[in-house]
This record gives sequence, C-alpha cells and structure tokens, in this order.
Amino acid sequence: MSSLWLLMLLMLLVAVVFVLLATGKQRRYHKRQDENQRWYEQRLAELEEERSQYDLPEEDYLHAKQELDKTFLHDSQDVEENVHWHRAPVALPIVLLLVVSAGLYWAFGSWQLQLQAEDARRQLPELGKTLLQQQNQQASREDLNTFALGLRQKLMREPEDAIAWWIYAGIMVDLGAGEDADEAFQKSLQIEPNRVNTLVSYSRFLLMSGAEDGQPKAARLLARALKQDPDNIEALSLLGFVAFERQDWAQAISAWELLKERLPKTSERYQAVVNALDNAKEQQEKAEVQLQVRVTLSDNMRHHLPENGTLFVYVTGMEQPMPAAVVRQPVSEFPVTVTLSNQNAMLPDYKMSDLDQWQVHARISQDEKIDRQAGDLEAERVTINADGSAELTLTLSSRIEE
Repeated sequence: MSSLWLLMLLMLLVAVVFVLLATGKQRRYHKRQDENQRWYEQRLAELEEERSQYDLPEEDYLHAKQELDKTFLHDSQDVEENVHWHRAPVALPIVLLLVVSAGLYWAFGSWQLQLQAEDARRQLPELGKTLLQQQNQQASREDLNTFALGLRQKLMREPEDAIAWWIYAGIMVDLGAGEDADEAFQKSLQIEPNRVNTLVSYSRFLLMSGAEDGQPKAARLLARALKQDPDNIEALSLLGFVAFERQDWAQAISAWELLKERLPKTSERYQAVVNALDNAKEQQEKAEVQLQVRVTLSDNMRHHLPENGTLFVYVTGMEQPMPAAVVRQPVSEFPVTVTLSNQNAMLPDYKMSDLDQWQVHARISQDEKIDRQAGDLEAERVTINADGSAELTLTLSSRIEE
C-alpha cells in the first residue's frame, strides 16, 4: 500500500513541476508582448510629434506608420512562434492533474469501499445471529446497512442463492428501499418459484406497498403458496385480508375459518381472527340485503311518457336526500322490475344496509338527470323498514308541473 501512495505522490509532484514550468514560460511570453506593445506606442507618438511640430509631410507620415505597423506585427509573430511550443504543454499538466486526482479518488475511494464490503461480508454470519436475536426489537439502521452490504457481496459470488435473495429483500423492506426489495423478491422466485416463505413475504410486501396491481398479484402468489402448504397460517391470514379488501366476503370467511381452526384458542391472534370473521359475516349479510321494486305506469300518464326518457329507481334515508342506491335505465315497456342492493351504492361509505328505513322513489326524467324537474313523471314514494330483503310496487301516476 505504501508503494502505491509513493507512486501517486511522485505523479503529483511531476504534475506540479509541469504546471510551474508552463506558467513561468507563459509569464515570459506576456512580458515580451508587453514590451513590444510599449515600443510600438512610443514610436507612434514620436511620428505624431514630428508631423505636428516639424511639418512632416502627410505622405511621409503615412508611409512611416505603415512600416511601423508591419514591424510591430512581425515582432509579435516572432514572439508567438518562439513561445508557441511553450504554451501548448499547459494543457498537458492540467490533464495530468485531472488523471492524478481521479486516480487518487479511485484508489482511495474504491479501496475504502472494498474494505467496507469485505469487512461486512466477514461480519455476515455473526451479524445475522445478532439480528435474529433482535427480531422482536428495532435493529439499528447501521447494522441493517452493514448486513445488506455483506449480503450483496455474498450474492455477487453466489447469485443463485434463493434464500439469500429472500433475506436481502426483507432487509430492503426494513430500509425502505421498495424497488430493491421488489427486484430481490422476484430474483428469489426466479430461482425457487414455489418457495412458500418467499411467496408469503412477497405477498405481504405487495399489500403494504399500495401498488395498483398489488392485491391481484398478491392473491395469485398466496394461491401458489397454499397449493404447496394448505395449512400455512400466514398465507391464510393474508388471503382473508385480500378477499375482505376486494369485498369477496365468502372467500374471506372461508380463509379465516381455516385459519381459526389452526390457531390455539388462548392466543391473541385467535381472538383477532374471530373478530375479523364476525366483521366479514356481518358484511356478507349486508351485501345480501336487497329490495325488489316493480314499477308500473298509470294509464293517464302514458301520453306524457317522454320518447327518450330515463327511469330512475332509488333509495334514500329519512333525513338524507342523497341516494344510498340507485338504478338508472332507459324507458321501456311497463311494468318494469329492478333490484336494488349495496352494489348500487353511489358512495362506498353510504349504502342501503347502513339505513334503518328506506324511502323508495321512482321517476322518469326527460333527460339523463336524476334531479327533479318540470315535465318528469313520478310515483309517490314509499317508506319501509330496512329488514333484509323486501318487495314493493310503485306506480308512476303524476307529472311535475311548472
């Protein structure tokens, strides 16, 4: 290492000498040019004085000035030619300095990084044990970075190690490096496509990431994991969560029922699963709530029926004019039967199943707007209790006047 530093020091000294020599010659060049300029200006002043005080003829003055200009130009060119070979090497020491600087940075920086990487690789087994012992605690970011650096060195030597890629992906998740984590999970699965722990961990990461395609991709990975290990607790838990988020209540209930059977009743997780199951079953019951409405048209309103009208059938609360569910369709032959449920909700957090009573409306609009306006046909609204499923009939029997 000392010989390397000695070589770099010598290179630096040579570069400095080149710069000093080149700049010294450059100064002499500028001095010669300045002396030539002063001589020219002095001789020109003398000519001006001879013309003004001694009546030097104009023709002689112009001839003398022309000769003076030629002499100045010739002398300047001589100076330029004499020093040109001195000026050119100025670029050489500059380039040399840049090369030396880059060499110093590369030698020192790369050497330091390589030392750190090798040290991290040597610490990998011991640090892995430490992190494993601290799994219920918050590991320091420094330890995680060192462990990740050591793993990268290992993976450079052993790129086909699926478990190492899986562990590296988990460290990247902890460090908040989402793109690196995603890439590492994919590389692990490329090597071992059906490794259950990787499939489950990658699914959890996708669900946490909030990516647009995260849920469907996680569902596919979990299905693969459960095909390999149908009793896997983590896979069942995550599959129930994915199904619940997608409002697939039946699949959520099925997954969590299987999970509940595999958990000790005394565990905290068991009670959490029971609560989740109750919630899913309640949501399923609400989703099954529906109202069947038969809409008829009175004879005295048939000649007022708009040609391109729109039929609206909707449910509101007693004190809330916003529809909790609405069906819209073009006017056709009457009677018409429509079914309203939570699937017809206009807002995700305001549904038919949230109401104690339903006010049921039917209206034919002359256009596609649900707002009440003159010329629309409507039925008298009916209020019923929101108890499970129900059926009723509404008759369009009046016309809104101006």
